[in-house]
Amino acid sequence: MAVITQYSALSNQGLASKTWRRMVRIDTVGADTSVVIKAMTQLALDCLVYAEGDSWFDKFTPIPSEGTNLLEEIRTPYVAGVVDVAHIGDEARDMVRGWQASRTREMFRLFPFKAILLSAGGNDLKNLFSDLFDNKGLQRAGLTSRLSASDLEGLATPASYTAFFRDVITSIQRFVDIRDDAQDPVTRKAPIFLHGYDYLQPRPAGATIFAGTKIGRGPWLYPSLLAAGLTDVEMRSVADAIVDELNRQLQLAFAGAPNVHVIDQRGLLTPADPQTRQASNDWLDEIHPTERGFAKLATNRWEVEIAKALGWSPAAGDLQDPLPTSNQSTALGGGSAAIA
Repeated sequence: MAVITQYSALSNQGLASKTWRRMVRIDTVGADTSVVIKAMTQLALDCLVYAEGDSWFDKFTPIPSEGTNLLEEIRTPYVAGVVDVAHIGDEARDMVRGWQASRTREMFRLFPFKAILLSAGGNDLKNLFSDLFDNKGLQRAGLTSRLSASDLEGLATPASYTAFFRDVITSIQRFVDIRDDAQDPVTRKAPIFLHGYDYLQPRPAGATIFAGTKIGRGPWLYPSLLAAGLTDVEMRSVADAIVDELNRQLQLAFAGAPNVHVIDQRGLLTPADPQTRQASNDWLDEIHPTERGFAKLATNRWEVEIAKALGWSPAAGDLQDPLPTSNQSTALGGGSAAIA
């Protein structure tokens, strides 16, 4: 496993005599292999990328406009087709069981994917808040109850969430196993890119949704924390602690895994202002970045490594340092530095 050293491509233009361009989305929510076959025969693709995940990848991220998911913002110096099988609302376990797992295995049998992108854990993180607060009866009873100082200290400590993310890590390991068992030899060696999440401010900012999705209107975190009597500052500390622990566990769990890369996104985006209900700074709603936010993540955390996985070799002068981290964790003992 590599915790990626980040560089961004200079202007994403003219490098190695190529223009960097958006990936061509091959949208097959039903994981229909015939859709991919048709795209390969009709489009002059240089290579294929596989994308499994949640609303950070799904084109129906809950805003009816373009540019509201990460796949829209990633650029490469190739005509790369990205087979998008992401589903809004999926937990990590949904991606490695039943029908979804069987379709991924079929995709990995038929097609040569040169890179695999996985966005998993965000909905598990969201559900953690329900487990911590709603299940204690605070919201069901319609009460606002102030937690004790010791409770608050525990909630703001990353180590408090170690056990919760074990199932997430196990599910991601199963996805890696599916890659390792791929019948296509190119796919079997394809690097998997995982990611943690950046620091966010719980706030009463919901989202417009498309009918039939599982995402809900939001806000997703704020109501539970408000019912527990937390202030905006305390809400941020709790959210930061959970984000820190997920990142830590991803990095530790895949430290020895070959061709698995963990992208640490912490500290890059500017959190939303507390109590805002609309887009604020780099966040569109409570848990989804704006188009600009996703573009910042793509340019400074994703594009160079994906391009290299697809075959690009940067020449002298092709890379520049990425944007530095702009904010630190407010969790107890937290921090945005990657774990080496």
